[in-house]
Amino acid sequence: MQAPPLAATVTRLLGAEYLSDDERRSLRVRHGVWTDDDLATPGLRARAALVRGAWDDPSFGDASADPLDRAEALVRRGDIHDALNFLDGLDSIRAIRLRSEALEALGRLDEADAALEPLVERLAGRRVANADELVEGVRGLAIRLRVRGSERAADAAGGYRGLMSMLAVARDEMDRLSWAAHLAEAELLYSRDNLPEAGKAVEETLRLNPSCAAAWSLAGRMAVDSFDFDRAESIALRLHALAGPGLSAEGAAISARARLRQSDPEGASLALAPALERFPRDRSLLALEAAATGARFDDTGLERAIAAFDALNGTERSAEALYEVGRALSEARQYQQAADVLERAAARRPTLPEPWIELGLLELQAGRDLRARDSLRRAASLDPFNVRAENSLRLIEELLTYETVESEHFVVRYRPGPDALLAREMLPVLEHIHAVVAGPGGFDHEPSRRTQIELMPDHSWFSVRITGMPRVHTMAASTGPVIAMEAPREGPRSMIGPYDWPRTLQHEYAHTVTLSRTNNRIPHWFTEAAAVWVEHAPVDPRWWGLLVRAYERNELFDLDTISLRFVRPLRPTDRSQAYAQGWWMYRFMVERWGNEAPLALMDRYAAGERQSVAMRAVLGITPEQFFEAFLPWARAELERLGLALPEGTPTLRDLLMAEVARRIDREVLWAERSGGRDAWAGEPPGLPDFGRITLPTPDAVMTGGWLERHPEHPDALAAAVQIALAAARGRPTPDMAPLLERLAAARPEDPLPRRLLARLAIDGTLPGAPERAIEHLEYLDARELRSPAYALELADRYAKAGRLDEAWEKAVRASRIAPFDATVRERAARIAILRDDFASAEAQIEALIVLEPDREIHQRRLEALRARR
Repeated sequence: MQAPPLAATVTRLLGAEYLSDDERRSLRVRHGVWTDDDLATPGLRARAALVRGAWDDPSFGDASADPLDRAEALVRRGDIHDALNFLDGLDSIRAIRLRSEALEALGRLDEADAALEPLVERLAGRRVANADELVEGVRGLAIRLRVRGSERAADAAGGYRGLMSMLAVARDEMDRLSWAAHLAEAELLYSRDNLPEAGKAVEETLRLNPSCAAAWSLAGRMAVDSFDFDRAESIALRLHALAGPGLSAEGAAISARARLRQSDPEGASLALAPALERFPRDRSLLALEAAATGARFDDTGLERAIAAFDALNGTERSAEALYEVGRALSEARQYQQAADVLERAAARRPTLPEPWIELGLLELQAGRDLRARDSLRRAASLDPFNVRAENSLRLIEELLTYETVESEHFVVRYRPGPDALLAREMLPVLEHIHAVVAGPGGFDHEPSRRTQIELMPDHSWFSVRITGMPRVHTMAASTGPVIAMEAPREGPRSMIGPYDWPRTLQHEYAHTVTLSRTNNRIPHWFTEAAAVWVEHAPVDPRWWGLLVRAYERNELFDLDTISLRFVRPLRPTDRSQAYAQGWWMYRFMVERWGNEAPLALMDRYAAGERQSVAMRAVLGITPEQFFEAFLPWARAELERLGLALPEGTPTLRDLLMAEVARRIDREVLWAERSGGRDAWAGEPPGLPDFGRITLPTPDAVMTGGWLERHPEHPDALAAAVQIALAAARGRPTPDMAPLLERLAAARPEDPLPRRLLARLAIDGTLPGAPERAIEHLEYLDARELRSPAYALELADRYAKAGRLDEAWEKAVRASRIAPFDATVRERAARIAILRDDFASAEAQIEALIVLEPDREIHQRRLEALRARR
């Protein structure tokens, strides 16, 4: 992990001729670009060790080092009582800040607040010598804000703005090379979840001091927050290198946080173990170890860890361990336990906004809206600048204005207005979905409470509903008790447009059911695989292309990697491949071990077993063995679908080279029979004129007998279709039909021949065109997720054929994909009338009145229909 380039202003300063050697040496240490020769004294070594995060460097034991640097190292490594003793008699602004920080860490909050009085007086009297002192003053005031809090948002806002203003003075007026000012600014911004601005401040810090471990640590936290785990681990390595030859406590913490977010609490503990051995009283490491214990669902061990943390402080007023545990449990969707822990944290430190923010976001995801609102309002009063809290509070107050419709297993919440139309239509569909997903043919489990469907009017509201930040790129998502979906409508505020929401909700409700059955302890890949499986529909044809490439390139994800690729893809196709491969592996599991095997695994996960233990118990093999067994099955599947060639079948390249060799052989034979040198104008006897040999083009090869010799070769058939299309300028012709039929049979998951055959059938140029058109359109409609076009075409064709029930089924499907499209509703009403289903026709016309209230014809049609009834 490389630092940004050193600021040009720092480079110029270090090269200034007026500097003495000692001044230059001191400046190189200050800006993190020292050499070994620069660290000539214990004081400089200690100062450098603080910068690089080496809290146990031997220089801190030297009495000639700055006592404040020595005290800072004691605080950082958790030797708080020693630090307080060391600070006795020291009264600089930095000493005051350190004393207050140490007391806060021990939970002695009143003392921490009182200790800051001299600092406040100096700042009020403008008795600040330089930018470093002002930054220390800001750090001290930040502690006071945390300790005291505020019941009024205006006071909290004023305090935050005041801190940022003072940092701007330190940074822009007192010392433009003060990396400490940028670092303090980054920490304040990060504490408000303003990651973009915090990232800029971190980068500026590193431009002024590339060795600043605190800045690297903050960058690592942000990488973990954004699921960039490779970057986080790279930063952790950078931190270890900076602290070398020791071990970086901050590097260990970054690795642990990354692994916790990847549902790997065992890995988090492994990352923490050597750091805890070296720094056994480091509160942040101990808090993360408690979080890892909680994420392992070890309730007894968790309470022991929290008690040990409190015993170290000698008080139960510190919220740090409880806060980290609550976050980890919330991440693991252990909503009730996480809420209990975060409430304990908030009770210990009611003036800290962080526990209230996490509690509010958790309650929002759990569907407990009033509790979410109360927690977020409390958070906003303490920290009105937190971006996640602000967005989520705005959302919950919006949601509380929504109306609801209910059925036995679902509550649908929607914004008053046109969305009521869809909300009412959803209930019978949802109950059918429940029977499929939760019934014996599905996951054989019913959630303990009704599932809440949030019908969000546009993408911005949907995104905030799921994450608290507007940056999710999908149309629906399940948090377990709550499923949020974006309304399937066209418009500038919609990212998706129309889509097959019943299939989408069947997928998301599968998450709700599997999460409920497993107590929210199911591996990410497995819940996604199960959800695709229970859609009971053909998968996206593009998935097969991803799977073929991944198999051929040996890039299929193993079971340690696949869950991560959902949340942190390394390539644009990784997330789609994870969905496709997860479903594929679920199919393999069902075929090899039966339908009950996945359900038995879910029950093991519910009991708290990890994937490796559960698989050995249910399948009798390890995850590694499962993957090894999956590979040959996957190969056979690809061969069955014409997407891979069986062993011994020549590839297109083999066929092409064979044709080249055949032509060369023919020329050699001709040369031997033509009389040798005299016939070849100077060439040796028997050597052909290679200039006379024309290399075969693919179309020449096709017409030269490839397909006759290999009539079912899928690659040859696909190439022949492309050649024929190119010759016809991209449009299918009737004489291509037999070739297209052969390709459709050889590659049943390839939609291309079906699309071309459907076009021929629609044009009326295919024998048996009406029925053949329906056959191919049905194939295409089963795989269509975004457009009602195929369903509408099928509805019209079924109606013309007098198959009105099938026509109505397709009209309903089209109106569900595009429920806010008046044209689709009108066509559905027409078909309902044809089959004398006046109630359904009336419902469609009522929908038209909602969608187009200014068109009086809809009201007249409704009145005429009612009169006819």
